[in-house]
Amino acid sequence: MYELLILGILRTRNMTGYKLGQVLESSLVPRREISNGVMYPLLSRLENHGYIEFIEKQDDLRKKKMAQITQAGIERFQELMMMPIPMDAKRESVFRFKFRGMDGVDSEAQWQILLDYENANQTDLNIYQSVQQHLKTKLQEPDSDHNSLTWGIRSLELSLKICQTKQAWIDKCRAQMKQKKEVNDD
Repeated sequence: MYELLILGILRTRNMTGYKLGQVLESSLVPRREISNGVMYPLLSRLENHGYIEFIEKQDDLRKKKMAQITQAGIERFQELMMMPIPMDAKRESVFRFKFRGMDGVDSEAQWQILLDYENANQTDLNIYQSVQQHLKTKLQEPDSDHNSLTWGIRSLELSLKICQTKQAWIDKCRAQMKQKKEVNDD
């Protein structure tokens, strides 16, 4: 999962392992800390596979090592961008990683990634709506725990709003992509 973001970031510029760790931490949903015990073995694996290489920053007195993507790394990035995303707990983070790397794939791939995200979001939305309706029905029963059900419904309202916001973002991205295509076609 982290491989995609790291290769995507390194397409735009070289970075130290420390800086890559910071970018990775800020990109995770929800935000989490990434330890050196996770980051540096990952960078080592990427180097061993030939996806990145380390170069010394010559203008730095400490001779920091900068990670740099290789041609094999660019090809691996392209491959990862096209891979389907499993419907698991890491799904949102992986989609966010793909969004950060959208400039590295063609418009057809961008449309497909947005479609995949929309489908995953719609699945969530359908589930939340179904559960919310069930809870509202249960709320009408005389022996129900009204306080618990009310808070369950409120919690689902937040999830529904998040799904609606995601869909609005998808729609906006598509409109901007369409507008850019029309400008480029003129």
